[in-house]
Amino acid sequence: MSDQAIARIAHLIKVEDDLTKIASFRQQFVKEKQSVDVKLSSATSLQIDSIMGNLSKLNSAAVKINAIKSNINKVNSIYDDSITNIKDYDTIRKMTSVNQFLTQVNSLCYDIRQFRDHLLRLDRRIEEELEQLQSSLTYTLPNLFSIHYELTQARNFSEYLEVYSRELSDDFKSIIYKIIDPIKRTIGNFQELLGEAIISLTEVVKDGNVQLVHRVVKIVEYESNEDLKFSLMQSLGLNQSRDVKTIDYASFRGRRRNYRKFFYDKLEENLSETFNACINHFSEDRMLVYENLDWLEDELTFITQRLAPLFPASWEVDTFIKNVYYNKLHKFTMEVINTDPPAEDLMKILAYDSHYSRRKSVIKQDQRSIIGEDLKNVVLEDYLKVITLKMEEWNVNLMKQETTAFTLRATPPDLYNYSQIIEDEDIQDNIITLEVDSDIYVLPDFKTPLTMLKEQADVAADSGYSKILVGVLEHWSHNYIKRIINYQQIIEEEFDKYMSVYNNERFLLKESKTERLFRRRKNGEQQFDIENMTQEELEQISKPGLIEYLTALGNTFEINTDRLQDKFLPNYLEKVHTSYHGRIKQAFEETLTPSTELNAQVIRTVVDIIVNDLYPALSSVFTKGWYDEGNTQTNDEPGMVQRCVETIGEYMEELRGYSSYEIYSVTFNILLDTFIQAYIRIGYENILHGSGKKIDPTAVKKYKSFSEGIGRDVTVLYGSLEGLFTRKDSAYLLNSLRAIEYLGDLGTCSDPLETIPDMWEHEILSSFYYCSVEYVRGICLCRKDMDKNDVHALVLKLTDIQKRYQASVDPPAMPTGTLNGFIFK
Repeated sequence: MSDQAIARIAHLIKVEDDLTKIASFRQQFVKEKQSVDVKLSSATSLQIDSIMGNLSKLNSAAVKINAIKSNINKVNSIYDDSITNIKDYDTIRKMTSVNQFLTQVNSLCYDIRQFRDHLLRLDRRIEEELEQLQSSLTYTLPNLFSIHYELTQARNFSEYLEVYSRELSDDFKSIIYKIIDPIKRTIGNFQELLGEAIISLTEVVKDGNVQLVHRVVKIVEYESNEDLKFSLMQSLGLNQSRDVKTIDYASFRGRRRNYRKFFYDKLEENLSETFNACINHFSEDRMLVYENLDWLEDELTFITQRLAPLFPASWEVDTFIKNVYYNKLHKFTMEVINTDPPAEDLMKILAYDSHYSRRKSVIKQDQRSIIGEDLKNVVLEDYLKVITLKMEEWNVNLMKQETTAFTLRATPPDLYNYSQIIEDEDIQDNIITLEVDSDIYVLPDFKTPLTMLKEQADVAADSGYSKILVGVLEHWSHNYIKRIINYQQIIEEEFDKYMSVYNNERFLLKESKTERLFRRRKNGEQQFDIENMTQEELEQISKPGLIEYLTALGNTFEINTDRLQDKFLPNYLEKVHTSYHGRIKQAFEETLTPSTELNAQVIRTVVDIIVNDLYPALSSVFTKGWYDEGNTQTNDEPGMVQRCVETIGEYMEELRGYSSYEIYSVTFNILLDTFIQAYIRIGYENILHGSGKKIDPTAVKKYKSFSEGIGRDVTVLYGSLEGLFTRKDSAYLLNSLRAIEYLGDLGTCSDPLETIPDMWEHEILSSFYYCSVEYVRGICLCRKDMDKNDVHALVLKLTDIQKRYQASVDPPAMPTGTLNGFIFK
């Protein structure tokens, strides 16, 4: 019993209860066996029928083979009888040979006498055909076959005489050679005719003259077959065993004639002349060759689509022509590269190479690059090195020019018409969009860096090599950042020069006696006798126009950053494979943070210059003179805040005239924050360390009331500055001024330990989410009724409230940063 059967039985009988089913299992097995027997019997019958049919066919084949053997025997018998039974067979055979020889000699004599005249007639026919072909590309050479036939007969005859003369004396050989010598001229004439037809193939096909192609193909194909026969007979030794005395010389061939080689040689010669003509035409500027190879691409397309199908596939005419043109183009390109051309020329070569490689339908797979993959990679690297060195040199020169222009400031910045989209609010507080065209300041030649990028990147993109484009963009980005760093250093140096002449901190040192807070670090800068110097001498130290040039610098990088992100980045992403998108995005994004930091430094410097001009007025804040401004009977001079808003207004009116809206808006916001912090900080310092007096919350006289003075200043500030803001931006002014307004309540409220925490949680933090606790600590220290212990306990409480508040309340989308990081000594 087989293992399969045992396994099946084991599967069916697993437990003791299965033994009762043995009878049913037996019936099932019997049925299955009967079914298998029927199938086996049917298959056996089919196999037996097939075997019997094959045996019948084999018997029939055996009968036919025996019949063939019988017929072959009859043929052999008849042949033997025809040879052995004919009387004088050898004599008859010899007489036949003699008769053939006499006939051959008679024919030779006749053909020798007619040979020269025959060749002359043939030459005239060839010349007539050549003239016709040269005068018209539509001429089909109808006599080409008959001319070729007659020439073939003449060549057979001449080669026969040449072989026959090998057994003759030298004198007879000389005579034979003189007889056959004229055929050399005729062969040359025919080759000229055939060569003209070959070099005209492309043009005649364009004119629809395909019959000429067919005739050339038939002749070359015929000659190739005859050469093949000759080579086979030569290799078998049959040519040497021929009896030349009796052979039919009309079909005699004494050597290979190599018409196929002649065809390819002529074709290559013509193609080379065509390509060389193009090179010679642009000999003065060989790079123009690459810009004028449309004819070559059209030629390759024509050959692939129309010319090649007219030839036998085994000729591989299209492959041959493509090889010729590729070799010529490759050789020419290598000659150019070996002359060490400039980077621009290398880029043109690479650009054409990329263009050439995309012509997949008309070039071979192994000829996709005209300079080769290995050399192409070397050229790509060399080009990238050359162009990056050039960019580096250009960038160094540009930074020198920019440094000179910025530091000398000999002329005002350039004006640029800038279209801006501004968001504002109408009287119903709905957001509206305004498009504003204004003339803003920009640095001289501010488009130069982006122009340089466009020129180099466009050339790299046109080359079709993403590696080059990405390399150019990355290196340009690095140089762009170097320019930013250079400008940051220039700003520092120019601001130091400005402050060495126009620094107003001396007013704060003199009036507030807070030298330890306001003393600037000199960083080794040269000190000047400002009091005894003329205005011209001062301007030699710090040139006029610093704010104008700072604004022009900020405008320039704002515009260029927008153009880089909105125009340049999408443009170059479209030109490369997606695998390079990450590197290009990173190259552009790397310029964003430095550009933003530079503009922040520009704005910070402009704000510092403006605030520096405010120090003389701010030096009196919270002093006796500040309180006395409330006494209108004794106050004939403009007050402290009035002088501040006049100075701010003058600066911002000018700034609004030549800066972009973005620069103006951010500058004004930062100026507000800085001014308000300076107002509060200097006020604290005046009270705590200067000539100011601590705040008396119980003062009732109007011009002695701290809260009245605060309210007066806030009113003047808002009323004077509101007109310099858009309706939408004026909200920031209002929010910022609350930092001063709250001082009135914080400095005069009753029960400060209870009132101030409530104000802190429900008013101050809601207006200034990141407000520094120092802001409240300072005003509390300035109150007469609070000591340091009270203030310390209050600060701890405020700090705890702020933590809980920020944990439960999300920060606003645009928090007011006036009191962020506020500190005082």
